[in-house]
Amino acid sequence: MTRTGIIGGGAAGLFAACFLKKNGASFTLLEKGTECGRKLLLTGHGRCNLTNRKPVSELVQGYHEASRFMKSALSSFTPEDVMTFVQNELKVPLKEEENNRIFPVSDKASDIRDALVKYIDSGNIKTDFEAVDIVKDGDKFRIRSKDKREITVDKVIVATGGKTFPVTGSDGKSYDMITGALGHKVTPLYPALTGIPVAGKDKEFTSSLSGVSVYAGAGLYLDNRKKNKTEGDVLFTHDGLSGPAITELARDIPSDVNAHDGWIELDFTPGRDETEVDKELLEQMRLHPDTKLTTLGSKYVPQSVSNAIGKRAGVTDIYSSDVTRDGRKEFVKNIKHLHMTIARQPKFETAYVTRGGADLSEIDRKTCGSKIMPGVYIIGEALDVDGISGGYNLQAAISEAYIAVRAIMC
Repeated sequence: MTRTGIIGGGAAGLFAACFLKKNGASFTLLEKGTECGRKLLLTGHGRCNLTNRKPVSELVQGYHEASRFMKSALSSFTPEDVMTFVQNELKVPLKEEENNRIFPVSDKASDIRDALVKYIDSGNIKTDFEAVDIVKDGDKFRIRSKDKREITVDKVIVATGGKTFPVTGSDGKSYDMITGALGHKVTPLYPALTGIPVAGKDKEFTSSLSGVSVYAGAGLYLDNRKKNKTEGDVLFTHDGLSGPAITELARDIPSDVNAHDGWIELDFTPGRDETEVDKELLEQMRLHPDTKLTTLGSKYVPQSVSNAIGKRAGVTDIYSSDVTRDGRKEFVKNIKHLHMTIARQPKFETAYVTRGGADLSEIDRKTCGSKIMPGVYIIGEALDVDGISGGYNLQAAISEAYIAVRAIMC
């Protein structure tokens, strides 16, 4: 019987083990920590956003440059398949929330992790085994640990994770094994799905509004050019900006962002022209001369944000009848084009996903098999695949695990 070694006890590795178990296969899951699924416990803010129930034709669009690569995996094991497996095999009931996001009914990521480990059986899991090398030995593979132990297997699934939240074991060290032992290229690594720190007076601005959320358009600018744009909820924090609209932009921020004059521009009235907003505000000022401009501004943003914008524009506590043309224009400019200078690249320690990984040109998209070393499969965050928030990244890991196991069982 073919024996498979799975390196990594995160979501991708755990689901791969489950699929092997269901097929009656022989396998050993190797986890370098003392327990599996530590990062899984953090997903969905501890609630585990397992997948997203959008049709595959829509879902696939959420994987940036990897959309074409992901189509085969997602079509092979869809969100509906994930839900069926989790509910019927793992016995964890699920629910659907806003924007097609799927969570366990209990709202506990630990229920998913514990069900996976139970299904696999602890006898198939070897913890405290930090794999550092894979050696091809005839038609076998020898997986070696940091402390010189090794196991021999027929197939290898590399599910070693990325570089984010290193305290969970996902510290990026395994990329050395992917490039060294396997000879694969690894694309540049960026922290993704994380907040963006801002600098100087901009940090004072966001810190004064910490905890306030507002709907806005957000654009990332590098070298005076728009690199990317999003629209959605923006959260002000003590360090800068966060929220869905912001975290989607983090993946495009280079490590030397300060050399590229990087900033975030917020538009609190997306879809509306600046001239239109200015004309509307001017009319409101005419109708309400004894009302503060910042109070009128609360039509566009929460009052606290309007007050902060008013301070920046130099119109704090000024009534409409006393606001100059330049003051009004500056206020409207900040509503439409609030400029936030990026302090630095976000940290991997706080990012939920890694952009970058094993180069997809060297991976068979129908099996996740290595084109360089047949018999080895690379899945999950170890691959150069990152999705938007909302269940996309776990779905990718699960679908990749499925097609890798399907290929092994053929």
